Amino acid sequence: MTAEFENCPCTGKSMTSLVAPWILLTLHREGATHGYDLARTIKAHHEALGIGLNPTGLYRHLAALEERGMLRSQWNQPERGLPKRLYSLTEEGEGCLRNWIDTLTTHARLIEGFFDEASRSLPDQPVPSLSLSRDRRGASETP
Repeated sequence: MTAEFENCPCTGKSMTSLVAPWILLTLHREGATHGYDLARTIKAHHEALGIGLNPTGLYRHLAALEERGMLRSQWNQPERGLPKRLYSLTEEGEGCLRNWIDTLTTHARLIEGFFDEASRSLPDQPVPSLSLSRDRRGASETP
């Protein structure tokens, strides 16, 4: 009997591509940015991992983040060309970004534990090795 995986959650189709935290991080790093430039930057990160980015979805995320007060936007009229919306991070958005980092750290640890167990249980299955024992600044984390 062959398993049908086309609509199975195991394909990753229902997993998020984490657009919201990428938006917040990009605005934190680059400051006020036009939507097109945000899309280009985030798309480059996603494509480097072989993941597509839906620009319409990105703009939906921008609207939702603005509605929640995580960012603000204003129209910027260049001397030539069409007006562009300029997005910037709010203080609330900065806090949201830091919460995303905490949340993703927890998920990364869960994934690390899953991969560790999978490599022991399925020795013939290639499984990535993750090491989250140190934070990015190099300081040891306490358990």
